[in-house]
Amino acid sequence: MEHVRALGTTIGPRVAGTDAEKRAADYIANQFKADGYDVEVMEFSFDGDRFRSAKLTLDARTFEVTTAANSSGGTISALSVFVGLGDGAGIGGRSLNGKIAVADRGTLTFGEKAENVVADGAVGLVILNNQPGGVSADLRKLQLVPVVAASGEDAGTLRAAAKAGKPLTIDSSAPSKTTARNVIARPKAGAACNVLVGGHYDTVVSAPGANDNASGAANVVELARAFAADGLDDGLCFAAFSAEESGLYGSDALAQRFKSEGSLPKLMVNLDVTGIGDRVEVIGDRDYVTQTLAIAERLNIPAIRSQLPPNTGSDHLSFQQVGVPILHFTSGEFVSIHSPADVTKDVEELELDRIGDLAYAAITQLLPKVARG
Repeated sequence: MEHVRALGTTIGPRVAGTDAEKRAADYIANQFKADGYDVEVMEFSFDGDRFRSAKLTLDARTFEVTTAANSSGGTISALSVFVGLGDGAGIGGRSLNGKIAVADRGTLTFGEKAENVVADGAVGLVILNNQPGGVSADLRKLQLVPVVAASGEDAGTLRAAAKAGKPLTIDSSAPSKTTARNVIARPKAGAACNVLVGGHYDTVVSAPGANDNASGAANVVELARAFAADGLDDGLCFAAFSAEESGLYGSDALAQRFKSEGSLPKLMVNLDVTGIGDRVEVIGDRDYVTQTLAIAERLNIPAIRSQLPPNTGSDHLSFQQVGVPILHFTSGEFVSIHSPADVTKDVEELELDRIGDLAYAAITQLLPKVARG
């Protein structure tokens, strides 16, 4: 719980590539080092960042917004106009020439809204989130005007300004690579990672990310500490990934590096969303899940075989795609995911401990078979 508080409360939102993400990486690295591991902070870069920061100015007040993926970026000042949902009814046959369109989120995709207003002459687009917190927008294909997304908390003010036709200024960064950090702990420098235990520590915009995924990162750190208590284990490594929320970029960077080195793990254990619920959901290769559920029954830990909801993913997929068997521990869906309401006070110590205990027991049983032949 102290790790959850440090990440979810003291640091808070930890978007890949930000100063907060670096502070979180440093915190995790220091925990690993304190337990005697050889620690590498692995920097990697990726394109198409959904969370590029930008600024929007109205009446000398500055609003923090995010640049949409596949937006050209740039700085533009113009009169604003409210266009509803960015559809035909919202535009209402008006010419948007030379104006910054402001549209509510909903019904149409972000890309469709952008295409509609640009086709009518808009020189920029602001999309207003329809729920608390920020939002990341992906236009799917390049739009040669700045497109940004504003938080639900700022939506009312910006909508009113656009209805009044007030001038806005968008200051949006141009597309560029984002640099983020994985933290890798090995028993000694250059040691093989036959079993890799990991979880992401980054968040979406505006989300403290206590359950998603300070909880999983905290369990990774505590598993590393617990396994180090009687000496470091050959073949057992730990990793905290960044840029999971941006598209599994951190885990993919490490998986691809292992593949290129010919040193892929024999098992990857992932922990994501491990702090709210009353049972453990176990996902992965059938034999490993079956063995884990047998362990859970023996330890009287409620657990079920599960699968991820449609159109969702986590870092184990990066390793599964290069042929590594996986085990994924989670507590399942929760209502405050990806929002400012994902806070530390809602993380349940019993569930955090339940998942950590089962992961520890499963790794303990599998480690001799998998890592040591």
